[in-house]
Amino acid sequence: MKQSVVFASVCCVLLAGRAVLSAPAPQQNPSDVTLVRYNSENNGLDGYKFTYELSDGQIRSEVGTYRMVKDAEGKEVPTLFVQGAYSFVTPDGQTHWVNYTADENGYHPKVGTGPTGGIQPGQDAPVA
Repeated sequence: MKQSVVFASVCCVLLAGRAVLSAPAPQQNPSDVTLVRYNSENNGLDGYKFTYELSDGQIRSEVGTYRMVKDAEGKEVPTLFVQGAYSFVTPDGQTHWVNYTADENGYHPKVGTGPTGGIQPGQDAPVA
């Protein structure tokens, strides 16, 4: 149950953050945005990973794995651990980025601006 709650919480936070922070840059017509790179693997209980890059400068990559964590009763249970990153370019040309982890203790973002610190073209999560 705890695993489901953590996963649902992570999904909600990621979707909300994405909607607020990464609206497409209006200088490019959304219909002109093309997919530059896309990779996706779903390994069931062994985890997942995906990466995509768009021609408007958006990049997103995420890796999800399960690890064993003790629940409130001391029993080992599989818990989803997520490492990811995304970046986008605003109309003024500024790159904004978010590197994050999410685990049984919540969502842990590191946010910044500028050309360094975030995910780069051709790179996959996790971002050091």
